[in-house]
Amino acid sequence: MQLLQYRNEFSKLLYYIQRFGDLNPSIIGAISGIKNSQKLISELKSKYTFRAYPVIRESILGLKKYVATLYFKKYISLKDINYIFDGTLNYAMRDLLKPNVLNLSIYYNSNVNFIRVLENLIDQGLIYYYELNKVEDISIYPFDYSQFNYDLKEFEGIGENEIVPFELVDLSDDFKPDYYDIVILGKKQARTDFSLKDISSFLKIPFKEALKHYQSHVIGKGLISAYIVMLTIPDYRLIVKFRDEDVLNYLTRIPEFYSAFKLDDDSYIGHIRGRNSTLIKYLEFISEARRKFDDDITVNIHPADKDHIYTASIPYEHYENGKWEFNPEVMIMRAEKIAS
Repeated sequence: MQLLQYRNEFSKLLYYIQRFGDLNPSIIGAISGIKNSQKLISELKSKYTFRAYPVIRESILGLKKYVATLYFKKYISLKDINYIFDGTLNYAMRDLLKPNVLNLSIYYNSNVNFIRVLENLIDQGLIYYYELNKVEDISIYPFDYSQFNYDLKEFEGIGENEIVPFELVDLSDDFKPDYYDIVILGKKQARTDFSLKDISSFLKIPFKEALKHYQSHVIGKGLISAYIVMLTIPDYRLIVKFRDEDVLNYLTRIPEFYSAFKLDDDSYIGHIRGRNSTLIKYLEFISEARRKFDDDITVNIHPADKDHIYTASIPYEHYENGKWEFNPEVMIMRAEKIAS
């Protein structure tokens, strides 16, 4: 198959997969109007490192998300950071040029007593400063696969038009997920290659029961807002911090801009991933945005290796008896152990 001749169909198909997932190709075909959708999806999965990572509506699950920047006095491994925070991290990323600066995204419930953990890190002499913000809103953007070269397997340029985020309609109607719903979501994030059959085996429940939870709750109640669909393994991620909404709209022209957090101080954090061949191009475009909008934009570069990036699913191991159980005392004890 000459891949470039199917570029428009692939791009259109991938847009809908990013919104609705890939579990039912016939439905994707009906929505997109592409008759040979099943064949094209099979082609994508056979020729590329295809992954569809579900983005979960944490608020429906009773989770809140916080971001923190920690300034360490000395080098500390991401493994130790995850150990300290007891599996509550969404990500921990080390800056390439400032290795003692870590960006964290933290899951927690309405009780923000994990601030005690951050203060304890100062008391233990591990960090000398931290910045903390609550994430008020999350926007998910589709990768612009019209800019993707399907033969070279890389994005080629900056888009001419700004990308609109997915519109996320709330279907939950005060629905409260149960234990199986939480674990299904967590396992699908942790292992995007896991099928429902794999998950039913993990949960030790009949396949029909897992299917019921997935169709009626996970899909039916809109617990998944969108999917980050990747065809290649990234070489790096960028975290971009800024204040101007015009900068946000402008940066969406980068075809691998995939999410933006709006924080409680009205600033933004944008997330971009890419291959080495695109890094300079993306950094130049961000510099152009800094000049154009006169915004104090900062960029952290995180190579995609275990020393610079740690990512995790929702902390489903902390969901017990219908509620999230987080223990800051455990985190403080672990921080003291690492510091000793």
